[in-house]
Amino acid sequence: MWIVANAACGDAVRNIIGYPAWAAIVFASFLWIAVELALLRVRLTRMPIPVVAFAVMALVSSLWAISPAWSLVGTLTLLGTIASAVLIASLPYRVILDVTHWTLQGLLIASFAFEAFVALVLRRPLFPLWSDYPPDASGELHWSSGLLFEGGRVQGVMGNANLLGMVALIALVIAGCRAAARLDRWWPLWVALPVLAQLVTRSATVLFATAMVAVLTLLVVSWVRWRGAIFYRIFGVAIAVGLLCIGLILGNWAAVTDFLGRDADMTGRFDIWGRVIDLGLTSPVVGVGYLGYWLPWVPPFDSLGEMHGMVYLQAHNVWIDVFMQLGLVGVLLWAGVQYRAVANCLGALYRSPVGHRSLNAIPLLLWVALFVQGLAESRPWIEFGMMLLVMFAIGPLRRQIAPRAPRTEALTSV
Repeated sequence: MWIVANAACGDAVRNIIGYPAWAAIVFASFLWIAVELALLRVRLTRMPIPVVAFAVMALVSSLWAISPAWSLVGTLTLLGTIASAVLIASLPYRVILDVTHWTLQGLLIASFAFEAFVALVLRRPLFPLWSDYPPDASGELHWSSGLLFEGGRVQGVMGNANLLGMVALIALVIAGCRAAARLDRWWPLWVALPVLAQLVTRSATVLFATAMVAVLTLLVVSWVRWRGAIFYRIFGVAIAVGLLCIGLILGNWAAVTDFLGRDADMTGRFDIWGRVIDLGLTSPVVGVGYLGYWLPWVPPFDSLGEMHGMVYLQAHNVWIDVFMQLGLVGVLLWAGVQYRAVANCLGALYRSPVGHRSLNAIPLLLWVALFVQGLAESRPWIEFGMMLLVMFAIGPLRRQIAPRAPRTEALTSV
């Protein structure tokens, strides 16, 4: 549970104890994970080739990286994240779902309690505990702005509305599928809580991802109930409606962004994308070296994402970020990881017994959510996003990687 909570809510830990103490805790956690993997006799030689190749590329890139030392640190974090995913994937599938479900729901409850405390008790914005920002500093620096009862965007314990919204989406998918499988007596509560969290975060990225997940859910239900010609008609209609909606959005882009409360340039993303691409073009084949999430003390990343006086530490698009750090080679390897993950998710759903399709649809729905998030955020290749993606890529090889793990009723996409 600690692995899932720290990966999904690492910003909260950093806001409380600061980066140095957080790094020490993460290092200790990785050591513990390594010991557990050794005790389980995990055969890493059976790891998916795309995942291994991507990790090797990240490690080798430190040879030509802008900052070789910090590139190695970023690579070690990546390897630790992959090891965490392998350890979780060695558990029975139902155990994975239970741990993830209750951890994420707990984070949502903690977020609402935290926001209520800031709004009702502190009655002022709260900054990270280790910081010394002045009281009039930008709201982007707030851990919480205390706007839960004022209609403003809520950041939760994550300190970021977009991250809280994504955790809520993942929790919603798992809770909804568990409800369809009749696993939770109190399922309306566990479905309503993430829905409420999405409403108070108002994240445009998560809203779009939720819409795509809803469409895919409709297609999965249609496939289960009506195979053959009826399903293909529904699929064709869904594709046509989707293309029409995309056309209408692009044709009325200014109105859409104004409705969502965003700038037409997606809060400066177009400008950031341009700078990141320009830096990547200085080494288009192998990139400028892996770093993962940008470190604010490593130039030029300390100013690369500067916008409106704020410095953002990501490219706001995972594919552009991969291109900048690992070049075209990295993009191809990343695409390989994505392909392996979605192929496993589709295969697990296709082979599911009738009674287990609700649970075995979860990985596919989450993969779509992460893929869409990656179009406007770089989070899917660090922390919880990367952990989930590796678990999906491991897929049916789970019992081969950890042969001592017990068999499960529902096959195994994670």
